[in-house]
Order: sequence, then C-alpha cells, then structure tokens
Amino acid sequence: MAIIGYARVSTTHQKLDTQLSAFDNYGVDYVYKEYDSGRKKNRPVLEEMLKHLTSGDTLVILKLDRLARGTQHLLKLLDFFETNDINFVSIDNHIDTSTPMGKLVFTIMGAFAEMEASLIRERVVAGIEVARQNGVQLGRPTKTDNIERALYLYEHTDQEISQIADECEITPPTLYRHLAKRSMALRR
Repeated sequence: MAIIGYARVSTTHQKLDTQLSAFDNYGVDYVYKEYDSGRKKNRPVLEEMLKHLTSGDTLVILKLDRLARGTQHLLKLLDFFETNDINFVSIDNHIDTSTPMGKLVFTIMGAFAEMEASLIRERVVAGIEVARQNGVQLGRPTKTDNIERALYLYEHTDQEISQIADECEITPPTLYRHLAKRSMALRR
C-alpha cells in the first residue's frame, strides 16, 4: 500500500519544486515525474505509473490539471482508480477518495461530466437534424461524375455491377442505390 505521487510540468524549463515539496509534506513514497504537455494523449510516464499502481495504493497529485487532459479523461482515470481500489488525492483541490466526503465529490464530478456528455450529444443530434432540414447533405460528398459514368456503363455495356463499381471507384451498394433512385431495371 504505497503512496505514489505524479508530478508534471509542460516543459523541461519549468520546475517540479512546488509539487515535490507538497508530496514531501504529504508523505509520498515515490514520485513519477513527467515533463510534457498535459494536452498530449501519449504520456509515457503516466501510462507507466498506471501500470504499477496496485489495490490499496494511493495516488497523490497537487492539482487536477497536472493529471488529466480534461473532464472526460479525468473521469476515466477516476473510474480506473475506483475499479482497481486505488485511493486518489488531489492536495490543492481537497479531494481524497478514501474519505466519505472525497467519495461524494468524486460522485458529483462524475454526475456533472455525464450530464455534460449528454448535453453535447443532444446538441450534436439537434444540429444534424437542423442541417438535414436545411438540405445539407451529410456524410461523404457524392462522386457525381463517377456515378453518372457508372450508370452510363450499366445501361450501355454488359459489365457486371462489381466491375463497373471498381472501374468508377464507387461501391456496388452505391450503384444499386442510384439505379433504384432512377427506377432503372436490374439485369438478370
């Protein structure tokens, strides 16, 4: 049951002194130090630390922004800690998941993040619906020239659908869909 610290600064020109001092005062056994932007997805020291944490360990950070890229990333990490029975402490944010109050704060954070994700989903769906109503075609742009050529080949040659689709760089289902739109009879 180790007490592990994770300290991060965005560049090698910045110092970890404030974080390390807080960890000394807290009684941290070992500190993982990362010198990289928090916005990057690939943070090797963070990944290494997560692999070494075990049940009963406590992870200590100075501030939430030292650990996670954003709310969703933080919640994934907190879920990982809870699932693996790892306590989490953010010194400056006064969060300690080993206490009832810390667990409450954690639960509230999770609820807010879930609500945020739901609101984003609702806005995206509403935006897509408005775009559709305004005649905006969603998805990949159609290859009009390719489709016209494919329809011409279908009408004027004996080539198979798959051959025409390959030659015109479209998929067979696309060709079938356009044949149906134009009420063109399918060959047997």
